[in-house]
Parts: sequence; C-alpha cells; structure tokens
Amino acid sequence: NYYLKNELIKPTKIYVKEVLSLIDKNLINGCANITGGGLSENIKRVIPKNLFAEIDLNKVKAPKIFSWLKENGISNNEMLKTFNCGIGFCLIVNKKKFRKISKYFSKPYKPYVIGKISKGKHKVKLNGSINWI
Repeated sequence: NYYLKNELIKPTKIYVKEVLSLIDKNLINGCANITGGGLSENIKRVIPKNLFAEIDLNKVKAPKIFSWLKENGISNNEMLKTFNCGIGFCLIVNKKKFRKISKYFSKPYKPYVIGKISKGKHKVKLNGSINWI
C-alpha cells in the first residue's frame, strides 16, 4: 500500500521552534514529547505533585497508519503503551491561552484539546477509547 509506505518513512515533526516561542512568551505550563512508553508514561513525567492529567481518548485523532496497526492484532493497551497513536507532542496550557498558542503552529500541526489537569494523585487517567477507524 503506497499510503502506508509513505507514512512509515515520514520524518518526525520537531516542535523546537514553536515550543521555544511559547516559552519565551510564557504561554505553556509544561510539555511532553510522546515517544516509547506512550501517552501515559510520557505525560506523567511533567505533572506536578497532587495534580493529574485526565485524558479523553475519544478526542485523539489517530492517523490511518495506527488503524492499520490495530487491525493487525495489537491490543488497545499495547497501542497506547508502544505508540503515540498520532499524539507526537503534548502541551499543558491554561485553557484561556489555547487560541493564542494555536497560532504558533502551521495547519497540519494545529494543537487540539485531549484532556485537562485536575487535582488528584493518579498522575494520568485515561478515559474513553480511541476510534481506530
């Protein structure tokens, strides 16, 4: 499949320029690159004590390549643990600053909301499930 081949060799998006600009403008509270270990393991490293990230997996926009992987027998837990499922980078921001932050990203990399930070001791709580279609 030509599409899948192109997806597999597509270079990783590096967000250094955008993140440095956001840091300079004091627009972010935290950030995490989502690599091996998946969403949960990478986000919990930047969550302060007595707070947790509540992630709504229903909001994750997984690219087709992840649907193909899922169709080939990989469990939901393994998909979330091993792959980023299309979430390459997470920003932790004040929701009032989201529109301003969004302007720092080009169209294919526009951020979207997948969760919120709440008081608690879980570090990360995953709700819902990714739509693999």
